[in-house]
Amino acid sequence: MPNRVGHKTATLADVAAAVGLSPAAVSLALRGKPGVSEATRTRVLEAARTLGYRPVDGVSRQHLNPMTIGLVINPDHGGVQEANRFYAPVIAGIQGSCRSHHMDLMLATMPVDLHQYPIELPRIVTNGTCDGLIVAGAHLSPATAATFRAAPPTILVDAYAEDDLFDSVVMDNVGGARTAVQHLVSLGHREIAILATEPQAYPSILERRRGYEQVMAEQELTPCFIDAQYWLPEAAAAVGIEFVKAHPEITALFVANDLVAVAFLQAARQEGIVVPDQLSVVGFDDIDLAKFISPALTTMAVDKLGMGRLAVTLLSHRLEVDKECVTQTSLRPTLVERESTRALRPVATPVEVDTARQLDPQTA
Repeated sequence: MPNRVGHKTATLADVAAAVGLSPAAVSLALRGKPGVSEATRTRVLEAARTLGYRPVDGVSRQHLNPMTIGLVINPDHGGVQEANRFYAPVIAGIQGSCRSHHMDLMLATMPVDLHQYPIELPRIVTNGTCDGLIVAGAHLSPATAATFRAAPPTILVDAYAEDDLFDSVVMDNVGGARTAVQHLVSLGHREIAILATEPQAYPSILERRRGYEQVMAEQELTPCFIDAQYWLPEAAAAVGIEFVKAHPEITALFVANDLVAVAFLQAARQEGIVVPDQLSVVGFDDIDLAKFISPALTTMAVDKLGMGRLAVTLLSHRLEVDKECVTQTSLRPTLVERESTRALRPVATPVEVDTARQLDPQTA
């Protein structure tokens, strides 16, 4: 078990301080590069072993053990449940990056409540078996965040903490939602509703709601909220169907995530609502089902593999340079246009009708 420096994994800077050399010289010694004497190299390796320093990447592992990274996830995210359609690629990105960095990966589940707050912490958070942690898809309460701050360096990926004191990888949810709604506006839609958000929803869902509100306000349009629980796709879709049937003036729907959007498209077909002829639909996440549903879903694509890789990159940096400021990396989603949206046909004014008749007498 590695020794800790102030309950944190020893860093390259700690080794440098212990031997009285610069971090650059220590790095050369650990990597087996020329520029330092063999006596100095031996002294650096001995100090690294004593302090429990684990190499992050590119360092000779002949004399030092690889790092162990703990991945802490909601059981639903790592299992067979529908949420796994988003988090499975994130986890795959983490696994692939750990392999390329020669890191060992340890998986642990962390049960959460309906608001994604942890109910119980896995032992790897506090028992010192991991050199660093990655938390996926959870909302850390102040008490839980305090526990993680006392643990090894922790990176949040699509996860949030009340105090924002953790490095994190997130989506630009506000910007992505803005792009989705602006796309609908560009197609001529004015009566645009948002489905599957709530005032107390998970932070990423609230950010998507905020992006929707911003565009609607900028376009001087009236927002229309179809509040429903995003983590219950069929139930949320049923709420959306009931609302749309009761409000035929709605011509477009921005759905907070693809799971609900896919469930809505399925329910719409059963209810005789033709998408996109009667209603345009845009989702968010670009899960695998989005392109296989009929009609194929227009959505905001998120680089889920990239989120996992970036989480490992941030953790590697934090393990090497512990004292740097908190870093948040935000990935910008991109619009993927498929078959679930269409432009509204403009309604001809009386003047336009008269002009058309003059140009083509047969239309009279």
